[in-house]
Amino acid sequence: MRVFILVVKGSAITTFYAKRLLRWLAIPLQWGTRSLLRTIGVPLYRAIFYIRRATAKFYVPGKNKLMYFLTNRYAIHVLVVLVAFGTSVMNVQASGLRAEDFGQKSILYGLVSDQSNVTIVVRSDAPVSKPSNYLGLSALSVQPDIDFHDPLDDYVAVVSGGAAIVAPTISEVGESVAPRTDVTEYEVQIGDTLGTIAQAHGISINTLLWSNSLSTRSVIRPGNELTIMPVDGVQHKVKSGDTLIKIANKYDSDTEKILTFNNLADAGDLSIGELLLIPDGKLIASAPSRTTSVARVFSTPTAAPSTPATPAPKSPGRMIWPTDLRTITQYYGWRHTGLDVDCHFTHHNYASDDGYVQFAGWKGGYGLTVEINHGNGIVTRYGHHASLAVSDGQQISQGTPLGVCGTTGRSTGTHLHFEVIRNGKFVNPLEYIR
Repeated sequence: MRVFILVVKGSAITTFYAKRLLRWLAIPLQWGTRSLLRTIGVPLYRAIFYIRRATAKFYVPGKNKLMYFLTNRYAIHVLVVLVAFGTSVMNVQASGLRAEDFGQKSILYGLVSDQSNVTIVVRSDAPVSKPSNYLGLSALSVQPDIDFHDPLDDYVAVVSGGAAIVAPTISEVGESVAPRTDVTEYEVQIGDTLGTIAQAHGISINTLLWSNSLSTRSVIRPGNELTIMPVDGVQHKVKSGDTLIKIANKYDSDTEKILTFNNLADAGDLSIGELLLIPDGKLIASAPSRTTSVARVFSTPTAAPSTPATPAPKSPGRMIWPTDLRTITQYYGWRHTGLDVDCHFTHHNYASDDGYVQFAGWKGGYGLTVEINHGNGIVTRYGHHASLAVSDGQQISQGTPLGVCGTTGRSTGTHLHFEVIRNGKFVNPLEYIR
């Protein structure tokens, strides 16, 4: 009660002094308001009053006369007469114009007749077009000041000259990808990636990785030397006890291909320490394992599901992050069925878990897309690639490169659109990837 009484007394005292303070503060405001009314308000009101009283003598009669004139029935008659008179005058003025001369000064007349009124301006210092390069591949020479909207128009650019049609210039960049028979060495250049190097030399990413003992996480730098196989396959160093059939079975290849490509006389023409090229050979994993190894991660077994009823391999564990960067630009939620992860044209997207490719190609707004069936009703989808490194029906392992990050389809900027589909329904990918 004492505390309550003290609070009430304090509030009363505060209110009392606050009212006195506000009263003193309001005095300048009241004085200013009165001064404005006396100096501006009252004279302005008097001026308006005198003006209205002075104009009322002729405003009201004039207003009544104007309304009488507008509402008079003869006003419409006068308006019709004026319109008819104006039309007649215009017809008389136009009678001197001949029909054959009508429109001769227009641009349309100049386009359809032999005479032309279009002035042609030639620019002498026009910029010279330079060939563009995308992912290290040949590209069309892009002409300046051209907007490309239709996909069909991006690659069609003709120049009319007389009766000829000149084809667009094709820029020649990079080394020739003509058939090779020897193993070569390649020095990594600025901007190179494993995918662009493999594509430029006409081999798969797996072949490039196998021949250089690399993994998906390996880093290449300008100046590094890489071994480039002439064809897809592997290299094998002949050891004691090796036979041609044994080597062919080890890499799932064909003995005739090995004989032909290595210029061997027969199956017995083998020397210990000899380095053989195994065309279309593959490093096949002996058994699935959770430990990361080159043989397991990058093997591409030929076995694929022969029918839709063939069961997909079961997912052995947690999924890995599907691209190089970890910056999420858009989360899973309402009206967004997946996860958008930032990446660039120099990055690759990877299989988040073991499975087989049930779709690889163009998929509407997803652009270049890969879908992997992991079994147990789980499917992952990877969209907006610039290029793909896998094909339909291919059996792949966790971490296998699927393609180069891009912005194909309905996309604004390079990123990976990653989806997880469980039993035909979209789920949050962050519940599966780590």
